[in-house]
Amino acid sequence: MGEFPKLIIDSNKLENNARCMKDVLDKSGIHLTGVVKGANGNGSVIDSFVKGGLISLASSRLPQLKKIKEEYPDIYTLDLRIPMLSELEELVEWADCSLNSEMAVLEELEKLCSSKGIKHDVLLMCDLGDLREGFFNEEDLFEAAKYVEDCEHLYLKGIGTNLGCYGSIQPDTTNLTKLVTLSKNIEKIINRSLDWVSGGASTSLPLVLNNNMPDGINHLRIGNNLLLRDVEEYNDYTFDGLYGDAFIVEAEIIEIKEKPSYPIGTIAVDAFGNKPTYTDIGIRKRALLALGRQDVGEMTKLIPQQEGLKVIGGSSDHTIVDITENRDNLKIGDILSFEMEYENLLYLSSSEHVGKEER
Repeated sequence: MGEFPKLIIDSNKLENNARCMKDVLDKSGIHLTGVVKGANGNGSVIDSFVKGGLISLASSRLPQLKKIKEEYPDIYTLDLRIPMLSELEELVEWADCSLNSEMAVLEELEKLCSSKGIKHDVLLMCDLGDLREGFFNEEDLFEAAKYVEDCEHLYLKGIGTNLGCYGSIQPDTTNLTKLVTLSKNIEKIINRSLDWVSGGASTSLPLVLNNNMPDGINHLRIGNNLLLRDVEEYNDYTFDGLYGDAFIVEAEIIEIKEKPSYPIGTIAVDAFGNKPTYTDIGIRKRALLALGRQDVGEMTKLIPQQEGLKVIGGSSDHTIVDITENRDNLKIGDILSFEMEYENLLYLSSSEHVGKEER
């Protein structure tokens, strides 16, 4: 692989983000679990979060939890995806706690942990309307809670919910108050307090910042807003003190030409089955980059660091940038730098065709 494209990781900025967010959540009595899956469990990200004071890390990918445990055995690890029956052996080795919503899985977990003489923590998930994972029927939730509490080798750590990832449902005082109510009902059933009432992810942060988080929510699973800041723009809030440019992608210019802005011929579909629309704004000067959707996902979400640039599209292996308004006299072989959104980071951090460099 050549030198470019390259993902630049600023570990100092990530450490700052972890420390800053932990300080804010600590003051609100909320435990922070840092989520590393958005950066593919990158080792520099893990190191930065630990240096920033986080004592709990999470991912939906067990190999990433394995990496954490091998480097930091004392870090409390949380598996974010409902476990597959086929991965339970690996799960109990690398995850201290897992999210669960199926009795069949809980029963197999108890059998497995019993055979190994170990204990595994469980966070039962409640579906409050986003319609991804979680118990939808309250009685089913209460039955599962009673079952786990009676297990010798499972520990009911608490309950949680996911909001915003599928149904785009915004966390608010209504749905999170319902989560707190469910937790209190479970505490009556098991006759003890739950350790965690986990009120979601980055999209729940506005409630903390506006002092509207319902009493009783004491845990959040944060990844996006520790890594980037695009979630703030989409959800209309600002978390002061965080860096949004801890990740930068650099790509090399392989062609510069003046071309029409409107394709010539009959427009059908692109390589991904989409039928794009175009606006004719005349002849434009364009740079072609050696970076494509296979590397970065939707490239129009990239944010150019140089002035006078606009990403207008691309294909699986190319990104097209309008450089007409740029005054840097760009030439073949020059490098353009971009900030990014969460989707871009997911692709870039996972691609074996993109170099990784810590700075």
